[in-house]
Amino acid sequence: FWRRAVPRAVRAGGARAMAASGARDLLQRGRKSYAAGQAEEALSLAKDALETFRAASDQAGAAEALRLVVGVQIELLELTPERAQLAVKEHAAQVRKSAADGKVADALVQLAMAEVHLFRVESDKALKAASDAASALAKEGEWKQESVALQMVVNAQLMRSNGPKAMAAANASLSAAQRAGDKAVEGAAWLSVATARHVSGGDDAREAARRAVSIFREVGDRAQEAAALILSAQIDLVRGEVQAAVSGARDALAIARDMRNGPQTASALEALVEAQLAAESKQEALQEAESVLAFVEREAAGASSKGVAETMCAVVLAHTACRGIDSAVALVKRYVEELRERGDRRGEVRMLHRLATMSPVAPEALNSAQAALALAQQIGDATQEAAIRSSMTEIYAARGKVEKAPNRKVAMKALSELAKALEAKHADRFEDAAKYLDGFYNALKQEDVETALSRVIAKDPAAYMAFLKEHGQMVADEKPTTVTGCTAKSVVHEVMYFGFSSGGIQYGPRYRTNNPAWKRFNDETRSISVLELADASDQWERELAYNPSLLDGCLQHMAAVGYHT
Repeated sequence: FWRRAVPRAVRAGGARAMAASGARDLLQRGRKSYAAGQAEEALSLAKDALETFRAASDQAGAAEALRLVVGVQIELLELTPERAQLAVKEHAAQVRKSAADGKVADALVQLAMAEVHLFRVESDKALKAASDAASALAKEGEWKQESVALQMVVNAQLMRSNGPKAMAAANASLSAAQRAGDKAVEGAAWLSVATARHVSGGDDAREAARRAVSIFREVGDRAQEAAALILSAQIDLVRGEVQAAVSGARDALAIARDMRNGPQTASALEALVEAQLAAESKQEALQEAESVLAFVEREAAGASSKGVAETMCAVVLAHTACRGIDSAVALVKRYVEELRERGDRRGEVRMLHRLATMSPVAPEALNSAQAALALAQQIGDATQEAAIRSSMTEIYAARGKVEKAPNRKVAMKALSELAKALEAKHADRFEDAAKYLDGFYNALKQEDVETALSRVIAKDPAAYMAFLKEHGQMVADEKPTTVTGCTAKSVVHEVMYFGFSSGGIQYGPRYRTNNPAWKRFNDETRSISVLELADASDQWERELAYNPSLLDGCLQHMAAVGYHT
């Protein structure tokens, strides 16, 4: 009866719709598997979904599935980010934009490309691709996918150290998710909002994280609930609410262990160890970390990429606090060998990098970093490669060999973009470039900045000086002003720290705490500073009863007296 009564085209359309519905179920299951740390299962499901979408001529669905496929393949080292980029380009060339779902499919392919760019640590390209995708999806009324795209914009902005724009994108993502009426996407948007607020120092980050926890608990997404609990614990720790941090991290750890999610177990353990160390529970932290490592190793059953190396890092943190740096370095060396024997190359990279950051001898640190960099490049792990390059840059800067720093080329390019934005008097581009450059100052020399900017300023000194002052940059010839009986003038933040560099002292971003420093003129010359302390810290810093950058910053600010005005 079906075949006699219903035209063939209608029957075919119904079959394709049923196939697409089945593919969406496969894709959803794949996403849940990936979030739960089951990458191999997620890849199998995503590949099946991709083929089913293609067979059903569902371009938008295929583009969604493609993003998960390439993401998991990169994670499993089955595909390098470069090869993934080619795969996405090939898929993009096959999209029929004139089809009913053509515009949405094209936007979703851009979103897949943005994710590949993030894997390659190409924040500028990721930002453009994700922003274009979000705009196109908004025009098509695809609020759910627009929210996802805007969350990727948040990640790109945070990679570029632009907290205010990350917060704006996160808020826009939340609005889109609420318009879509999808609770799971709204939970992810709240998590993005909490992350942006936390990184930017917002006071209401904890409330956003707790909203995310509540939503994920409501929809039954335990993996995302654990992720939100971990972020909430990190926020509580920064706020000094140590017991709340311990409680939240412990809840996250329980969920991750119950799900047998190795990578997430490691993340929860790291948050818990940090909170326990802050609570002066060093031995408890070490005992719990060693116990969790034994659990993760049993669950991994000899396989790589199961969170073993990440869990080892948490053990190293607790071990350092309890038994000192020398013992911890020996432990890291042992872990390197164990990971090598397991065939966990990504884990080996992580531990070699950890060894480089902990070694008290500069040549040894550099050798470990170079070995980690070479292996990261070999396996195509661009994220770890970028982190290692940053560490190597700090090592070279500390040794007064900035010209050899791996990040120097990137730093010079960023400085060039800053100079171009200044020349164009483009306020938004200038502020973006300044924020991005902040992460690369240790790869520059003082004369690099002076040369790049002075060439522009010399073309119209009055106009460019006015532009710099308008956008929060203090200039060298600014006249002292009288405030409540005292005359003071700020010392340019960049100039002050370049002065340290030229004197042989290289301060990384976390130790540039004077913002701003002031030189005061009255009966005697004095300096005054406002110190801004970073939330992040290294293992050895956590052993101290105070933030070492606080003491260092107090000593640094006296250098302001020596600047001529």
